[in-house]
Amino acid sequence: MHEILDHLDDNAIVLDIGSGPGSFPDSATRARVFRVDLDPPGRVPQRFALADALALPFKTATFDAVILNHSLEHFPQWKLAVQEIGRVVKKSGAAYIAVPDASTFSDRLYRKVFRDRGGHVNLFVDAPKLAHALAWYLGLPHAATRVLQTSLVFQNRHNTNHAGIRPEMRFLGLPEPLLALAIRLIRTIDKHRQTRLGVYGWAFFFGKLGEPVILTPRLNVCVRCGQAHPDEYLRALQLLRPTALPWHQYHCPDCGCANWFVPEIGTNA
Repeated sequence: MHEILDHLDDNAIVLDIGSGPGSFPDSATRARVFRVDLDPPGRVPQRFALADALALPFKTATFDAVILNHSLEHFPQWKLAVQEIGRVVKKSGAAYIAVPDASTFSDRLYRKVFRDRGGHVNLFVDAPKLAHALAWYLGLPHAATRVLQTSLVFQNRHNTNHAGIRPEMRFLGLPEPLLALAIRLIRTIDKHRQTRLGVYGWAFFFGKLGEPVILTPRLNVCVRCGQAHPDEYLRALQLLRPTALPWHQYHCPDCGCANWFVPEIGTNA
């Protein structure tokens, strides 16, 4: 979503919907950020509204950008919600919407592991059809779609071993080092077998973007925080470290978790 957030000025306003305490840090943009959720988060952000996406407490054309980061799949009446979101975003603005592909191994596992399907009430399987519908209800042109890769972050015991999460899960996941190794093996299988085991879903971009969207999938997604980092970014920070295995390892620059590095398409190991 940096294609949007990086290019907003101090006077811009961003709406982060279904975000809990926030789907991205305030430091990710110079703009003012308003968070909206139906349930109060444990840590309430500076600008927070307890509201339903079907009835947002904002004037028409208030926001320069809207972010729905892994939240639309939880909205029972998603079309009406997106229409309401289209009301509050400026026609000169932009929107980022990320959702899971319900046909993938990752989302199928998520819905099996969590009771009540983890709250996924919408099962999206057709990216072009969904992009067209979202553009219609938002009133913003579709700019790009990027395929998202999973890290199975919801199966990391570092994240699941909490009293509030354990009762919702049928299987608490794997130790972090083992999960990181499993993700590296999944990436290897995908590369050599042309499978989609590592695919999570899609990121849709609408409206006016500050820069072109690079469509190359970001394969290095942290198994603890879920943050994706471009291959060249990790190389530029000189984070890659050789190991006894024929793969490099890196520590996530956001949370410090050890991950196995995966070279992106067109690069070398």
